[in-house]
Amino acid sequence: MSESNIIELEHLRNGIGCLDVDHCSATCRAAQIALTEAGHPVSVICEVEDQEKPLFTLVLQWTELEKLSTIRSWRQRQRLGEWAAEGIAFLMVDKFTPFTVVDQSEVDTRPGRGTGIDYYLGTKESLDCEDEDDFPQHLARLEVSGILPPSSSSIFKARVKKKIKQTKQSDSDGTPAFIIVVEFETPLVNFTQRMPENDSKTASQEER
Repeated sequence: MSESNIIELEHLRNGIGCLDVDHCSATCRAAQIALTEAGHPVSVICEVEDQEKPLFTLVLQWTELEKLSTIRSWRQRQRLGEWAAEGIAFLMVDKFTPFTVVDQSEVDTRPGRGTGIDYYLGTKESLDCEDEDDFPQHLARLEVSGILPPSSSSIFKARVKKKIKQTKQSDSDGTPAFIIVVEFETPLVNFTQRMPENDSKTASQEER
């Protein structure tokens, strides 16, 4: 396995892009718990695909959980799945695309409203997150979803389809959208990049 395809969850504790270090650390902890509760060892092979088309194989590595109280802090399953998937998505975007996470999208829970995404992405070059007058531009979009056990192929496919469609709500931005869905039981990751106006392009075409 090439070292370029190994992802260390602990790297989240250093922060990603313009996101707060504490937020990234929380996603790291959530991912540790989600993978551990799914029965995986501290290093697991994960297949990455784009809508059922194989892309590459990834190795996820993390440190073993030491305290039971850690798990007790993450009893809400939906929250655990979302945050765990976000941590893995942050690292994949940072590693396999020209972008990094720079901003969180505002949420509008009304059906069909809002951006349909979770985060905005910007360039890694000359990143200055503290300059309010020259904040990194929103050059791409990111939608993330996590599926905890029990899962199935049909559940995974349906979630991927739903999230791809959801990103169309902000196609007026004119920027590419990355859709990352993490299924923790297998584990399996969908990694799709789509362009506005339904002009899709696979993530495998991005520089890795």
